[in-house]
Amino acid sequence: MAKFKLNWGWSMLIVYLIFMSVFLFYFWKSFKELESNELVTEDYYEKELVYGEVLAKKHNADTMRIQVQIIPDTDGLRIQFPPYVEKIEGKIILYKPDNSKLDREIILELEPDFSQKIPKDQLIPGRWDVKLDWKTKEVPYFIEKKLTIK
Repeated sequence: MAKFKLNWGWSMLIVYLIFMSVFLFYFWKSFKELESNELVTEDYYEKELVYGEVLAKKHNADTMRIQVQIIPDTDGLRIQFPPYVEKIEGKIILYKPDNSKLDREIILELEPDFSQKIPKDQLIPGRWDVKLDWKTKEVPYFIEKKLTIK
């Protein structure tokens, strides 16, 4: 029986096979993650019909003297309104693109310093789309911000 020798040809083949195996593993893994992304909302058609209204609300928010700020901090998420805004009614929409089960709406209830806090324990780390839809003095506003919570 002939003794097997590991020469440079066999070494190159082994390195190539290991490289291809790792490459195919990451290729498969990336497609697996794409399948789990839930980027479509259930009622996208209805939302598309009212998009003109959303654009008008965004324009109103852009023309405010002091902008509303959505700030991620160590305690969670803080939404800061300008101090001159009176009688705010609206909601905060938290949308998690990769897990629709975590999506939710929160009614705006501002603290005396014109802010609202969402505790960190209510926010799983990852990407979040935060949408603010509110009105004050019958003028509607809308702000949208994409955040990564760590």
